[in-house]
Amino acid sequence: MLRSPVFPALLALAASFTHPVQAQSSAYPARPVRVVVPLIVGGAADVVSRLLAQSLTRMNGQTFYVENKPGANTMIGTDVCAKAPADGYTLCMVTSSSLSINPSVYEKLPYNARTDFSPVAPLVDPDMILLASPKLGVKSLSDLVTYAKQHAGKVAFGTFGIGSDTHITMEWLKRRANVDLLHVPFNGFPPIQQAFTGGDIQLMYVSVGNPGILAQIKSGAATPLAVFAASRSPQLPDVPTIDEVAPPLGFEPFQGRVWFGLVAPAHTPRPVIDKLNSQIREAMKEPALQEQLSTLAMRTRNQDAAQFGDAMTKDRALWHSLIQEIGVKID
Repeated sequence: MLRSPVFPALLALAASFTHPVQAQSSAYPARPVRVVVPLIVGGAADVVSRLLAQSLTRMNGQTFYVENKPGANTMIGTDVCAKAPADGYTLCMVTSSSLSINPSVYEKLPYNARTDFSPVAPLVDPDMILLASPKLGVKSLSDLVTYAKQHAGKVAFGTFGIGSDTHITMEWLKRRANVDLLHVPFNGFPPIQQAFTGGDIQLMYVSVGNPGILAQIKSGAATPLAVFAASRSPQLPDVPTIDEVAPPLGFEPFQGRVWFGLVAPAHTPRPVIDKLNSQIREAMKEPALQEQLSTLAMRTRNQDAAQFGDAMTKDRALWHSLIQEIGVKID
């Protein structure tokens, strides 16, 4: 019996549709992948993103490259990601500011934090620290509260901008401790550090892993007052957490936490999301990367994409409650 040459071709075509998920996942990535970082070069988030990009490049044989798009409290870069094609070739490093805080602080956002993104994976929770200039002469948070009450409006603190996670945290501290501190917003970590070193501000609330912070502490150029993390930082075991020092001062521990994560534009194919999540979790277990992150006082989380999405939803509700209480709102 003669067979039509069309028949085998139809079988092959049918087979190609039988396993579209596997084909889509194995073919990705077929070209370089952009990782948008909505903060300036040189900060902790930028460093972590570049370390991750190096690991993903090695794993895939394709370049994952970082593109910094800072400004407007991470909104510029985050919006670039929201409006990119949902093909897996644009990813976005986001922070607690991007998707948890901004929706409650700003009346209008260029993106929808709940619907414009597909969660990929959490990256790290950085240990945050409150540092004081040695010129203040304070050695503890209790000392700072006393000094600030005696010098109302005279002590300045730097943050990553109005409405940022660093700003909200310091406003929480002002409210709880009933002190008047002067807020000076900056566009990222490097200018904050420069202003602190130059004496223009006396306090900064930053990641322990930011370049130069540990060196400043060890040299005595910055006095650590409290670490904002679930437990003491391995890099600074003698510095108490905010949860330890807050109750003696008469206020409850701080619940908000800063985090960095990776998302993609909404509707990015599930096989691509799952592949990236698996590779990121694998990369975070590598001894070399673990050592680098530990040195930067970064704590990793092992979550799949769905778990990360749930965590972001809960975190958004927590920050919303804090922001409503503090009363920070930007038109």
